[in-house]
Amino acid sequence: MGSSKQDLTNKDTYKGVISSIACGVASQVEGVASVSYEVGYNGPAFTPSRKKRTSAISVTLTDDTATIDIAVNVFYGYVIPQVVCDMQEKIKHAVENSTYYKVKAVNVFVAGVVFND
Repeated sequence: MGSSKQDLTNKDTYKGVISSIACGVASQVEGVASVSYEVGYNGPAFTPSRKKRTSAISVTLTDDTATIDIAVNVFYGYVIPQVVCDMQEKIKHAVENSTYYKVKAVNVFVAGVVFND
C-alpha cells in the first residue's frame, strides 16, 4: 500500500493534469471567449461575501471519479446552453480518455459574456 502522503501527492498531480485538460478543451469549444480567472463567486450564486477563487477550474477527486467545476466567458451571440453542453461532453470525453478517472460531473459556470467590437 502507498503512504497517505504519496496518495495526496498523486491526487494533487492528477488534479493538475485534469485541470490542464479541461482548460485546453474549454478554450477550443466554439463560443468560448476564455476560461475565467479570479471569479468572484464560489459556485453558482454570485455573492460578494464568498471567497474568490484563484483559478476558474476546480477538480474534486474521489476513488475513481472526478468532478470538474469550470468558469468561462462566452461570446455574445452564441446559445449559452449549447456552448455549455458541448463543453461538458468534450471535457468528459478528453478526461476519461487521458486518465483512469470517470467524470461524474462537469459543472460549467458562465462568468460573463464578451461582446465583439
